Amino acid sequence: MHWRSVCCYFCTPREKKNDTVKMVSCENMALVKTEYGELRGAACSGIENYIAFKGIPYAKPPLGELRFKAPEPPEPWEGVKDATQHGPVCPQFNERMNCMEDGSEDCLYLNVYTKTLTPNKPLPVMVWIHGGGFYTGSGNSDFYGPEFFMAHDVVLVTINYRLEVLGFLCLDTEDVPGNAGMKDQVLALKWIKNNIRAFGGDPNNVTIFGCSAGSGSVSCHLISKISDGLFNKAICQSGVCLNEWCYNIYARQRAFQLGKLLGKDTDDPAELLTFLRSQPVSSLVNKQLPPLNIEHNDLADSILFGPVVEKVGPNDGRFLTDLPTDLVKNGKIANVPLIVGYASGEGMEIARKLPYIHALYAMPGFVVPRELKLKWSTESIQEADEKIRKYYFKDKDITAESYQEISDLETDRPFVYNIIRYARYHSQYVTEPVYVYKFVAETERNYSKKSYKMDSVKGVCHADELPYLFNVTCLDIPLTDDSKNIIKQFVQLWVNFASTGKPNQEWKPFSESERNYIVIGNKLEYYKNPSAENMSFWENIYGETTLNVVKK
Repeated sequence: MHWRSVCCYFCTPREKKNDTVKMVSCENMALVKTEYGELRGAACSGIENYIAFKGIPYAKPPLGELRFKAPEPPEPWEGVKDATQHGPVCPQFNERMNCMEDGSEDCLYLNVYTKTLTPNKPLPVMVWIHGGGFYTGSGNSDFYGPEFFMAHDVVLVTINYRLEVLGFLCLDTEDVPGNAGMKDQVLALKWIKNNIRAFGGDPNNVTIFGCSAGSGSVSCHLISKISDGLFNKAICQSGVCLNEWCYNIYARQRAFQLGKLLGKDTDDPAELLTFLRSQPVSSLVNKQLPPLNIEHNDLADSILFGPVVEKVGPNDGRFLTDLPTDLVKNGKIANVPLIVGYASGEGMEIARKLPYIHALYAMPGFVVPRELKLKWSTESIQEADEKIRKYYFKDKDITAESYQEISDLETDRPFVYNIIRYARYHSQYVTEPVYVYKFVAETERNYSKKSYKMDSVKGVCHADELPYLFNVTCLDIPLTDDSKNIIKQFVQLWVNFASTGKPNQEWKPFSESERNYIVIGNKLEYYKNPSAENMSFWENIYGETTLNVVKK
């Protein structure tokens, strides 16, 4: 069973254009000198006027012997490099268009958008890390158009990183310890730190933000020592490193499964690596691997390749040195201001597949979180399973029509509980504030919910806030007066936070004693105790009504 779309961004069809959004025109003109060479960008006009530099290499092409390895800095170039077109995307399966995108393994490029190269003072920098379940996506402007941010005095950067097996193969060896895709992101952040001033940006005021797997990535940077000092603030939209889909605990098994599927049945990691490096990239992407032979199957394990705990090599070179749950519980969290939040109906991303997966919910223990199943006795799992089913399904059978009940469960279990849980730990360990939001706006820009035909289910679907942050030109998403107002207030909150560390005066920080949060809809509303009843239920399930904070 595959659950690949749970952390998916909107895939980006190339053919369809949105006539209701003013398209962007660009003319070559702007020149910038980086530490690796000179770039020619383009002045763009449309909804906003700005300067775009696209397809900037931030790493050496990860080809040949560099396949699966940590990235290396790029080579300098002579003359002026054209930076008016996006670089190739990582080879991937575009699930929503049901087609392959060939892309290229040479995909480590980023894009920079700025209002001016010569501001009166350096501008705040916002670095977007795209989602896509660690297997699909890119930073390209057909979906992540910068225009809404370019109404403000910020520099926006979007990045590509290696995906799926190319970015997340793990053999638990020094050659391939895992996390190459996360180290791509780290190298991109280093490039930004060293070069963004040339684009008008402030290298000492960098905010990283993302949605879904991009948000999980941001959260992983918060607990990674090798990311320390590369950013100053963070925003996590619909995902944190505690969410079980954000880290892989069976990566080595998956690697050998892939080798066997392709014709190499071996238990020698060196032999497997040589074989996988010899394969054409088309043989590596979008492979359907069989279920793992493990005691407790879980939806999260159908994300085949993703971040891992690195078991070999020096600590100062590992992206993750321990399980995210252990790092967070022990307060190993970057001391930076943070926004975390979620959409009101995250679980629609799973519920939409109900006709195909509802039988899984009949499996004993299936509704119990993986983290708990791996440390509990059979009796404890059964007891929790019964409590969860009674709470969400009221003793009713789960059928192929239980859309609302499954959406409610899968909003809380793989998303909201651990997002609030992360905020709780941050507020206990970190001196900088954490702000919590819930996104509820529903207009014609809520594309996913409509495309999934989930109108009968309450709430806002996973990632449906993205068209309120970015100018989407690859899908037919209208821009009306209703949505313009939401866009304006939503983007303003994010820009304020990136600029000052505070979203606005009314939005108060979250704490264990005062669980303040904002509801972002047609207007901004301020409350306490997000999803209070449901969160209390899960805190009892996890045994975390009171956090066991380690005193430092």
